[in-house]
Amino acid sequence: MKSGLPLDHGLPDELLASALLYRDTDGQILLTDVQFAALEAGVATGKNIIALAPTSSGKTDVGLFAAAGWLSRGLTNGSKVVFLTSHRALARQKFAELIHKFAPLFTLTLDEFVLATGDDIIDGHGDPVLDAFSGTIIIATYEKYLNLLSGSGLNTDLAKVCFVADEVQLIGDASRGQNVEILLTLLRHRAGQIVGLSAVIEVRYGELLASWLHAEMVRTTRREVELSYELRTPSSTYTTSTATESEPESHGASIQGTLGVLRELLQTDREHEPIAVFCMTKKQVFDLAKAWEDEVKKLGLGSTINDSTMFRESTASSDELIRYLPHSFAYHTADLNEEERIAVETRLDDSDLRVVFATTTLASGLNYSFKTVIIHSWQRWNSSTRGYNAIPRSEFHNMAGRAGRLSKSDSAGRAIFFASTPKDIREASRYLSWWELDDFAPRIDPKGFSLLSLQLLSSKVADDETELCKFLQSTFSAERELERNAAQPEIWADAVSRSVNNLYDWGLAV
Repeated sequence: MKSGLPLDHGLPDELLASALLYRDTDGQILLTDVQFAALEAGVATGKNIIALAPTSSGKTDVGLFAAAGWLSRGLTNGSKVVFLTSHRALARQKFAELIHKFAPLFTLTLDEFVLATGDDIIDGHGDPVLDAFSGTIIIATYEKYLNLLSGSGLNTDLAKVCFVADEVQLIGDASRGQNVEILLTLLRHRAGQIVGLSAVIEVRYGELLASWLHAEMVRTTRREVELSYELRTPSSTYTTSTATESEPESHGASIQGTLGVLRELLQTDREHEPIAVFCMTKKQVFDLAKAWEDEVKKLGLGSTINDSTMFRESTASSDELIRYLPHSFAYHTADLNEEERIAVETRLDDSDLRVVFATTTLASGLNYSFKTVIIHSWQRWNSSTRGYNAIPRSEFHNMAGRAGRLSKSDSAGRAIFFASTPKDIREASRYLSWWELDDFAPRIDPKGFSLLSLQLLSSKVADDETELCKFLQSTFSAERELERNAAQPEIWADAVSRSVNNLYDWGLAV
């Protein structure tokens, strides 16, 4: 970490006088490499920034620096901040964090904080909000904010808004990337400031994205808390570490399988805990949790006292959690209701859980500190190919990076995963090269222009074919395709024309 602030850092007096900044024993402010670089580049003075750094490098605070600087300079003139997040669970966590940090910092009331997700739109009191844009600090998922803008917010003065786009690599996601790109296209010439954060964008792609957003890219490859990767196969164990970019080391065979590793780790001292076990499906989560319940009873781990009054409402999940939580383990999926989610997350915050079985939602930027991550499965069913495909390296490293978090632990993290067949071993070995990331394919494609044209015309992003063509030509995907094919503008214009004619033929446009 670096000691002290760069010149012209831009951090407001309110933040400098608070206890929100890391300090050494002498009171000197400490910054991670990416935080220092972002401040040097002007993130707290209103400059557009794309910050790329591994997990556990303090990227979250880069967004907080931008927000604090923005509000300090313009709060009395109507300045606002929007935090864009990848998932509802992360939005809820960010909402609570920002109320805790920013309400006292800028004397904001709870009704000035707005949480907008697919569930609802509420303020800091938990009350419904009719106008989401009325908030001073808005936390929203990407899709929800796009819906809000498309519905009634296109005339909103975004020049007074600082946008912090967390997990900005979603622009390349196969299923969600198109909506994220449409939103960023709407923001890129309207927003007062855009700050994008990611741990898993390949550097060339990051440079292109920064250029498109008229932003400066700051990047570090050094992880503040070391993380080791451990691929276990039937004959050997292969390891790498974020301390160096080097070929894997080969060791003798180790215990195989998630349950076997849990037995191994939990019968030693607690230096490996807490442990997150990530699964690709909810069924895997539920099956593993049930199997582990049988194991902890055999091993005598945890209490056997149940608290049947833990939850007000009886559900299948609450009944299972009542059995699991006394044994210091739980599961976390998107299906948990609010009370169940809070019960699990509170125990995570209080370090009362030794093991959590989870789907990938828990890995999507949620700030919980684990010592060890076990990736139970790294392949996902593909209905198109009727087979299991390896997940993108970005998704894998997001899961692995939950181990050894800077925020709550300064000890090294450990990520363990498995492969058995020669083909799987070859595929899994890619993840050991933690510094290598996948390229992202553009997600706006002329093949889908009919539906996209309907979306953009109905939401008044564009009023006619000419405006539609102009908007689509300003997207990130259009720029990437133009690099490859000089005839791209003509090809896309023809595709737009056909898509609009289709809408007329189908009676969807008048």
